[in-house]
Amino acid sequence: MMKGYDKQEAMEFILGRIHAKDHPELADSLADLISQTIDADMAYMHEHNVIDEEGGAGTEYYEDDEAFEYMVEKLAEQNKLDPVKAVKLASLVDDYMDYQQEYLESKGLVDWDDE
Repeated sequence: MMKGYDKQEAMEFILGRIHAKDHPELADSLADLISQTIDADMAYMHEHNVIDEEGGAGTEYYEDDEAFEYMVEKLAEQNKLDPVKAVKLASLVDDYMDYQQEYLESKGLVDWDDE
């Protein structure tokens, strides 16, 4: 897990902004899916050296598109989703990424390089 990251707090922040009406096919499992998405996001960051073993900054940059694909594939497989639900899941993951970024910024956990 990323240093300074509070998963429960992040879930409350994100779930407070994601509206079930925007994801009706997934509404019953939003909390579980967001929890899994956070875990998949952290796994992506560890596997791609965005964060190191201690949860600090790694040597690589976070690639949004690559992370997005990684999370959607991991969750679709984990939840045995058919292609139609996987597309719905992709929409949820897209929303998650926006709100996760807002959460990280609100906590000072991201550092933007101007390079």
